[in-house]
Amino acid sequence: MRSPLRTLTGRILQPSNKAPVPYVSRGRTWGHMFGSRTDAEAQMRTMGSVGTVFGIVHRTSNAFSQVEWGLWQTAPSGLDEDRKPVTSHLALDIWNRPNPFYTGQLFREAFQQHLDLVGEAVWVIARNPRVRSIPLELWPVRPDRIEPVPSRENFLAGYIYIGPDGEQVPLALDEVIRLMMPNPLDPYRGMGPIQSVLTDIDASKYSAEWNRSFFINSALPGGIVEVPGEWDDNEFEQFRTRWEEQHRGVAAAHRVALLENGAKWVDRKFTMADMQFTEMRGLSSQIIREAYTIPKFAVGIIDDVNRATAEASKAWFAEMLTVPRLERVKGALNAFFLPMFGEAARGLEFDYCDPVPPDAEARDRERTSKAQAAKFYVDAGFNGASVVEALELPEALEWEGRPQAPTPDPAAALVPAQGSPEAMLRRLRAQADDEDRVERLVEEAMRAIRTLFESAMDALLAAWDAISSAWRRELVDQVRQAVEDDDVAKLADLKVDSSDADDELKDAMVALAERAAQQVVDEAAAQGVTVEPAEPDEDGLGATAVVVVALLAAGLAGAAAREALRVWGPDAEPNEVAREVDEHLRSLSDRTLRDELGGALHHAQQSGRMDTLEDAPDPSVWIASERNDANTCENCRDVDDRRFTSYAAARAAYPVGAYRDCKGRTRCRGTIVPIWEEQ
Repeated sequence: MRSPLRTLTGRILQPSNKAPVPYVSRGRTWGHMFGSRTDAEAQMRTMGSVGTVFGIVHRTSNAFSQVEWGLWQTAPSGLDEDRKPVTSHLALDIWNRPNPFYTGQLFREAFQQHLDLVGEAVWVIARNPRVRSIPLELWPVRPDRIEPVPSRENFLAGYIYIGPDGEQVPLALDEVIRLMMPNPLDPYRGMGPIQSVLTDIDASKYSAEWNRSFFINSALPGGIVEVPGEWDDNEFEQFRTRWEEQHRGVAAAHRVALLENGAKWVDRKFTMADMQFTEMRGLSSQIIREAYTIPKFAVGIIDDVNRATAEASKAWFAEMLTVPRLERVKGALNAFFLPMFGEAARGLEFDYCDPVPPDAEARDRERTSKAQAAKFYVDAGFNGASVVEALELPEALEWEGRPQAPTPDPAAALVPAQGSPEAMLRRLRAQADDEDRVERLVEEAMRAIRTLFESAMDALLAAWDAISSAWRRELVDQVRQAVEDDDVAKLADLKVDSSDADDELKDAMVALAERAAQQVVDEAAAQGVTVEPAEPDEDGLGATAVVVVALLAAGLAGAAAREALRVWGPDAEPNEVAREVDEHLRSLSDRTLRDELGGALHHAQQSGRMDTLEDAPDPSVWIASERNDANTCENCRDVDDRRFTSYAAARAAYPVGAYRDCKGRTRCRGTIVPIWEEQ
């Protein structure tokens, strides 16, 4: 009989189970529950041995990796459109450049291949041993080399990485992020499509090998040579040598065999038709596509695809294949990766740019349907403003009221009736001529605006080289001093003298605002209107320049600090750390610099244009144009060519430079072009 005291003691000393139910047995403390993952390597090798698997995995992982990501400050409303973008954060920097050897796209494509092949992907987080709380790098790791360590109390205790030479490296929970396609039999492991079709993949591979063998040696060992009596060893070797000389290889295939001494050939082979390998390989390809739930057109088979279905196929691929993969990674980033940055990541979230292309045909059908409905209601006598509101027509539409029928004029009998074919043709021609004139004016204005901006941008970038060099020297010297003092905290105080940069950017912005104002004067003069150029707001432009320069300086200082943390180890040499930081800063892309300086210059250009238009004679229409954007987002495509009937409405859409709803933010180059009636 078991002692009551022993039972009570066991209950007191036994650790409580933090999982609601046990996931491992009492006698199992670590190691994989359901066997090792020796099959995972075979699953990954199928990508290099089966063309259908390669085509599917390459297409899905490549499409996934090309989607752009952003970091956002969540809004109290919970609405995506109310979020604010975060352009400078260590988490975003690591996601865009996970480590010195991987770009963000390469990193994402690598681990997505693992997910598509094995159903698992593993990120290992590298940290600086001196400041372990800050993640510095992400590395993709083969999932077959990671062993989860189950825990009866905590579900998971950690991981064991098994190196190529068998070395076992323990990893804590905060050093690994795993993504999985759930396995219904094993909560610690994932399940990929390959596991469900391995037998069919083997059949496809073996049929390909048989076809290859057929062309190498005609696959003729499918028969028996019968001989009377017995042969000694010399007779057998002589027969084998002669047979190989006469019948082995492609050149000797299908020769007539001559047998001596009563030997007889008994045919035992199957023909290519008997084996039906062509049909077998086609069936295997279909089964593999079914496992991945991917249709033929998604892997480039377009025998039954026309232009209309091709456009629909792009949307289907993005919505059904790319978006689910993005959502899985988005969940891991926001649930596991961002919390590693503590308070600095509170209220932030990663999100991706929607890869689903807009359905232009559906949008056109909706626009046409609404226009027809609006005409029906207005003709029936409903108020125009209420129709606009009820049908949710674009805000740019303004109801002017139905024109009153004019008093009949006897002389009008000499003029073609308003409804006559001649009058209709004349009106259509006049409208076409007017639209051609407007299009020409907008195109000329946007071409001149683009030329002026690019000229100012080139001049500013040329002058900025000296500023960047000076900043780099200052930061490298500060890093060297921090290492010499063995004071890692000094990396948090890295900064540069930005006074020269403030003046340089302000001067460039003021000069561009002046020239932009003069451009509006020239546009108006070409249309027969006199306009006075506005004086640039030097104080406002100067304040904007200070903010932009501060952001650039802080970004460069942050990059220097991160690289110093990465290479700073025990007994580090100050000059060596400084050298590596200097090389890193020199290797940085100029994308951020171009975006920030370009945004500042566009702000100045818009300021000069809109300030001049504020006091100018009202044009007939203000036209929004986004044709100078290198990559136009969906919102900018919607606002492109929108007609505004008041300065206030146009300025509200373009308050400080870029279109207010542009997803590209500082990269937007949209503007307003005024059109006056011909004088």
